[in-house]
Order: sequence, then C-alpha cells, then structure tokens
Amino acid sequence: MMTSTADIQRIFVDTSAWIDLMNKNERNHAEAIQFHKNLSPLTLRITSWGIVSETFTWIRYHIGGQEAFRWLSMKESLEQQGFLQIVFPDAQMEIGVRKVIDRFRDQALSYVDAFSIALVQSRPDIDAIFAFDHHMILAGRPVLPGLLE
Repeated sequence: MMTSTADIQRIFVDTSAWIDLMNKNERNHAEAIQFHKNLSPLTLRITSWGIVSETFTWIRYHIGGQEAFRWLSMKESLEQQGFLQIVFPDAQMEIGVRKVIDRFRDQALSYVDAFSIALVQSRPDIDAIFAFDHHMILAGRPVLPGLLE
C-alpha cells in the first residue's frame, strides 16, 4: 500500500492530467502541477498512444498550435530521457478493450478511456493513475491526486 508519492514507481498519466498540467485556465491546474512536482523524478510515467493523440488534439484546438507542439516536444524529451513510456495498441489489447466496454456498458466511456482501463488492469506494475477523470477509478488503482468532482 502506498503511503506517499515517493512510493510510486510507475504511474499511468491520463489525458485529463496532461491537459491540467498544460492549461493554466483549467480548474485543477495548480493541483496537477503540485502533484507532478511531488512525484519522484525516477517515477516512470506511462501513457498510451491514444492519450498522446487526445492530448495533442485538445491542446491544439483549445490552447493553440504553439502550445501543442511545445507539449509534443516535452513528451518526446521525457521519452528520450527514459521518464515516459508510451504504450501502443496491439491485437491483444483490443480484446481487453472490448471486455472493458462490455463490462461497463452503463458508463459513458470513450474508447481511449476503455483502452486506458484495460491497459492499467493488464499491468500490475502500475501503482497509480494520475487523472482528474472519474472513469479512471474503474481500473481499480488509486486515482491521484484525488477526484475533485
């Protein structure tokens, strides 16, 4: 059981966290920044290709192209330094996604949400989820810094 952010070795980063980190106008921006600063520099951040796509698109449409490309450069730098791992879809994960969608039919999950949940459930090495999206609790891991709605 985790007692602090220092105990987190691997954390899954959702679109909602990336957006809140990048957008000063987001309600959870300050909390996202503080939480991210409190993570150990050695904590591996894990995200998916779908989240990269969602995040880049959201930032480009809502903040602007310059900020979207700045985020993309930051993401690539984190990858090159070994602090960020991007998970790409494969045929096996598609089976897991379908199971999540079938299991949670009563939830308004996006396909990327379902992929994220399936990914986290398939990876026991992921300690927590950095998100502000209430759907992420369906993955069965702590959602940090905590749901605010």
